[in-house]
Amino acid sequence: MKTEEAVINSKVHHGRNIRRTRMEKNINQDVLSEKVSMSQPTVSRYETMKVIDDEILERFAKALNVPMDYLKTLEEDAPSVVFETNTVNNNADTISTSGSGYVNENNTNYNPVDKISELYERLLKEKDEKYIALERRVQLLEDRINGK
Repeated sequence: MKTEEAVINSKVHHGRNIRRTRMEKNINQDVLSEKVSMSQPTVSRYETMKVIDDEILERFAKALNVPMDYLKTLEEDAPSVVFETNTVNNNADTISTSGSGYVNENNTNYNPVDKISELYERLLKEKDEKYIALERRVQLLEDRINGK
């Protein structure tokens, strides 16, 4: 089965993937058209196409700073992902990161590491509370056995 036929029979829509990524990065069609050396109406037309050639997809991927496979394989109902890019500023010897993790279905950014840390802290607190409750029960049972 050809790649084009596979895309036609799937939930993948190259143009919508380009548009979705462009919008997630807050880039308008005019800016993107400059980055890919096309007119704005041409970019708009590509955003409506279900199947786009690899050469053109590669241009959009580079302009949007995402892997080409992301644009080529992302299914329509997949969760949003924000790609982080690291840049080094030689003058100040600092590293800055753009992007802030992932975007959930409510279009709010969150960092998965922060979420995992938050959940871990909550689990530790619950474990400690259960441990204290069990110690109290054991003490009560020992007191009953010893007749106190």
